[in-house]
Formats: sequence, C-alpha cells, structure tokens
Amino acid sequence: MAFPKVSIIWLNYNSSKTINIVLKSLESIANTEYPQDRYELIVVDNGSNDGSFEKIKDFLEKNVGFKRKVIKLEHNLGFTGGNNIGFKARDKDSKYVLLLNNDAVLFQDGLKTLVEHAENYTDVAGLQGVVLKYGTSFIDTAGSFINELLESRGLGSGYEYPWILSKPLQITYADGSCALYKVESLTKCLGNKLFIDEFFGYGDDNVLGLMMWNCGYKSIMIPEPVASHVRGLTFGKKRGSTSHYLSTRNWIALSMITNTRYRQLILLREFRNLAYTIIKTRFRKEAQIEARAIYDGFKLGKRLRGKGFFIDLHKALLIEIPFERIPLLFTTRGYSKKYLEEWVIRNISNLSIE
Repeated sequence: MAFPKVSIIWLNYNSSKTINIVLKSLESIANTEYPQDRYELIVVDNGSNDGSFEKIKDFLEKNVGFKRKVIKLEHNLGFTGGNNIGFKARDKDSKYVLLLNNDAVLFQDGLKTLVEHAENYTDVAGLQGVVLKYGTSFIDTAGSFINELLESRGLGSGYEYPWILSKPLQITYADGSCALYKVESLTKCLGNKLFIDEFFGYGDDNVLGLMMWNCGYKSIMIPEPVASHVRGLTFGKKRGSTSHYLSTRNWIALSMITNTRYRQLILLREFRNLAYTIIKTRFRKEAQIEARAIYDGFKLGKRLRGKGFFIDLHKALLIEIPFERIPLLFTTRGYSKKYLEEWVIRNISNLSIE
C-alpha cells in the first residue's frame, strides 16, 4: 500500500516515576514498521520539572532516523491543551494524526494496521484497534461507548482477547490512549484544534467523538491488537484526586452542552455523591473537592454554552437507557458495564461494518 504521512502526538508530564514504560513507548515508535520517512513524532512536554523531560530528550538524541519535533511548554495545559499544541505543530502534509499516551506501547505493526484500515473508509474520522493491558493478553479497551447518562464505558475491558471481537464495529469514540484520526475530517469539523481546552483532561476523546458524529463522521474499532497500555498512570483514581475532580466537573459541564434527557438525574447523582462524601469524611478534603467540582462544572458548562458549544446526542452513536433501568444503574455496582456488554451483543450485527 501507499503510506500516507502520519503525525504522532505524544505528551509527557512529570513521568520520572514511570520512566521505564515511558521510554518503552518512545522505543515502540522508533521501531514501528511504518516507513521512517512517512511519519513524524511530536513530543509535547507539559512543563515537567522532575527530570523526565531531560531523559526523554536524551533518548531521542540517541535514536535517530525519524523526524521529530520537541515542544517544551512552560505550564501544564493538560491532555486537551497539550494535544492541541501538538496538532497545530503537525506537518502540513500529514493525512493522519495518531494520539499515543506515554504509558502506551505501540506494537510493531500497530501503526501500519491502523492506517491500512483507515484508508478503506471515507466516512470514518476516528479509529482504534484493540489495546491490551500491558504485558497480558487481556483487553484494556476495544473502543468506547457513551450512554444517556453521559457515562463512558470501554468495550471488552478485562476480557481475554479476542472475546467476541471478529469484525470492525462502530463505537462512540476512540480511546485516546492510542487513536488514529483523519486530519481533513478534524479540520472540517473543528478547525485547528482537537479538544476543548477548558476540559484539561477527562473531557477529551469522548467529547471529540461526539463532536465528530455531529459533523457526520463515524468512529470505529478494528478487532486487531495494535498497542498495550498501563492505564491510570496519568492521574490518581481515588475520590479527592485530580482525576475525580476533573471527571465530575467535566461530566456536569458536558450535561449542560448536550441535549440529554437525564440532565437532572446526572446532577442529582452528583449531589447524592457529595452528601455521602460529607457524611463519610466530615467535610474534609475529599468532600471539599467534590463540592468544588460540582460548582466549577456549572461554571464551565455555562461558559461553554456562551461560546456556542452544543452537542446533539441524537446524531451520535449512543446507548439509550430505558427509564426503568435507571435505578439499577444508580444502585448496582458494575451494572453499567454489564448493560453495555449486553447492549453490544444484542446490537452487534447493526454495529458491524465491512
């Protein structure tokens, strides 16, 4: 096949504690089967101050043979801002951009596989392969779906590959750990940006997928492993962590710029979570962060609406939730994941594409 040009956007921020996997990620880019003159690496460092940027620069200086651009930012602009900087720095001739997390390792034929499939579809803007949990044969993500509560759920997480995956499937969005996008579709729909800067993180790949569907472009998953991933290294996971603050804030903001029929239930759930956290912690740090996330979510949603942001969920691939299922989603641990899997299995023939 002809090899269209690809820009690989790769972010770093204070990764010294996980530098081994970070360097493996860079090594996987250097060793990809894709012709070296047909791809470039754009490294965006989000203002690291822990020495990781210097180690990354040293690694790149020792591995010549492919084009690279290194951008050092003064301040951390997050996943959204950093990737937007990288996207603007892409080669003008690049047909595709690949987002690759610095805790994701590209398989040797991964980039080639993604591009080969992308070349077969004219109405697909975002594409991902199967991403495995690092060092295992178990699935980390095989694409993501969004339901009417605006919850994002990864397909196949925890199952041993190949599970039920045999054909390309339509998905709501490609997971940002390793996702390929068509530049022409992105620029037609969004201009010279990938993400809404204000979201920072946890309001990026999901929102991008929804916006692309609104512009008439699909996202798909191909059933071939292309990378492995160590999930959860970027932010903490616990209540009161950066990830919890961002996901709560951005979830509320997203509800305010979409036409979900369950907006009031989303807000009710968050106030319930706040009440639980206050009782449990007596308004210590975790509860204060929860309250701040809710307040900031309202402010951000209002500001985005003022800028004209609106996402019509009816134009996207969305998992509809009958009202009678809502209590189970609110009260039963793991039910959302179970409901997604049942929904995909039920609709797999409609989701499949040739």
